[in-house]
Amino acid sequence: MQKLGNYIAGNWITGDGDGQILYNAIDNQPIAAASTQGIDMAQMLNYAREKGNTALRKMTFQERGRMLRALALHLLTKKEDFYAVSALTGATRLDSWIDIEGGIGNLFSNASLRRRLPDDPFCLDG
Repeated sequence: MQKLGNYIAGNWITGDGDGQILYNAIDNQPIAAASTQGIDMAQMLNYAREKGNTALRKMTFQERGRMLRALALHLLTKKEDFYAVSALTGATRLDSWIDIEGGIGNLFSNASLRRRLPDDPFCLDG
């Protein structure tokens, strides 16, 4: 059975112990396990503050928008994988559509907001 990892501080890490078993909603078969036991949450927050926040603040709004668009395009190529996993929860394709394609569409929409903002890492307001 797959043990799900957590992307923390630039690395994939699995939690300690057996974790929580996740079951297929249709046939009740175990499909994965997930655990946060032993995960250093403070390290995760510090990494986000020191690395992620610093890098993000250096990016212009145009760069941020292009990054969101690239993410949306990548996720769009994986949407059938998302539908397959979603089906294990008992959801139909139509049930999943709003979450999967709606979420990706939201990324595209947010990415397009860059057109309203300057090519700077900040925007003066007021």
